[in-house]
Amino acid sequence: MSAAAYLAEIIRFFTAFLLVCAAIGKLRTLSAFTHNLVESFGVKRQASALLAPAVIAAEALLAGLILAGGGIGRIGMAAALVLFVVLTALVGYRYVVEGSVKCSCFGESERPVSGYDLLRNGLVIAAIGACLALPGGAVFGKKESVLAAALATIATIGAIGFHDLARTLKRSA
Repeated sequence: MSAAAYLAEIIRFFTAFLLVCAAIGKLRTLSAFTHNLVESFGVKRQASALLAPAVIAAEALLAGLILAGGGIGRIGMAAALVLFVVLTALVGYRYVVEGSVKCSCFGESERPVSGYDLLRNGLVIAAIGACLALPGGAVFGKKESVLAAALATIATIGAIGFHDLARTLKRSA
């Protein structure tokens, strides 16, 4: 087992966990997410009622594909890369044009998107790209997979709280 293959495994779990948390967060605050699509992105109310569950379902489906591993997992990672790039570009564009956007990335409905959120997404995009560039297909034992999943869980928690962590670090500096 090489370090590169192990890093790819950690990123694979990280991406899947992040997508699961995003889907659960949006599902918990579905009405706020639907409202944010209307208010921040100009989606018609009827369309947002269909789009919101579709985004949640796409995130959950991609997480499942990624966790399946193998060739299907790599397809899921590539699709997650496309999803993150498109959503980050859309949110980033609205952030620059409107100045204030509410996205409900992980269920937050009260806090507008910040530059830290866009930075986090950029780092996630870079991580997924690195994972896809690294050699895949290594076979891991249960112990190695559990360790990779545990490390990915720590990274997921850090990514979800990235805005707050960055602001805290900036204030203390």
